[in-house]
Amino acid sequence: MLRKRLIATVVVKQGWAVQSFGFNQWLPLGKPECVVENLDRWGADGIVVLAIDRLNKGPDLELIQGLGSLGLSTPLTYGGGLQTAEDAKKAIGAGAERLVLDSLLSENLKAVSEMSAEIGVQALIASLPLVIDNDGNVLHFQHNSKKTTAINEGIKSLIAEQLVSEVLLIDVKGEGHRKGFKIQLLEEIQKHTELPILVFGGMSEPKHIEALLSKPQVAGILIGNSLNYKENSVYNIKQ
Repeated sequence: MLRKRLIATVVVKQGWAVQSFGFNQWLPLGKPECVVENLDRWGADGIVVLAIDRLNKGPDLELIQGLGSLGLSTPLTYGGGLQTAEDAKKAIGAGAERLVLDSLLSENLKAVSEMSAEIGVQALIASLPLVIDNDGNVLHFQHNSKKTTAINEGIKSLIAEQLVSEVLLIDVKGEGHRKGFKIQLLEEIQKHTELPILVFGGMSEPKHIEALLSKPQVAGILIGNSLNYKENSVYNIKQ
């Protein structure tokens, strides 16, 4: 049986932790180090840091090193700007325990395979930002182009062949809001993989979280905005 995790998520833009709404509107929260340090103290099962402005810049090694120097007791996962196996090694060397891959899944599956061979499958998480169109189809949202496409066969093969350890599903339109994660997104991806699944977007209420964690394949819930304002928020949700 999968261990169920409550994972804190920090979105970083231009060096600042931000409150994100659908990845197109942001409100500043403060320095990432301060936000992460609080979440570590409050008892999250993991912390995921997503640097969303690293297109063609490589991973933010300075950010990772700064977070790694805090002496965190909570496992740190990083995503943003990862393009090559060398990038992956540097990010792990800087202090990240695991890595989230996003645009690379669409742009260079060979690089994903090379990363998997270099640092190990367990260190890699495949991120799939998803939306549902007006006809009810589940589509893959491309952060770089802001366009949606069908989930390509390469990505389906990658998660079916388990070249990563987990799949992170992001409800793009629900992210930053409080209406709950769209279960259709989960049901669609379950057709293509038996890997453990993480879900992110739209969740702040315990009823939303409990419903998803009751699904056997769901290994964890990622929560961002709603954890940043109440010191006991992680504890209260776990209770």
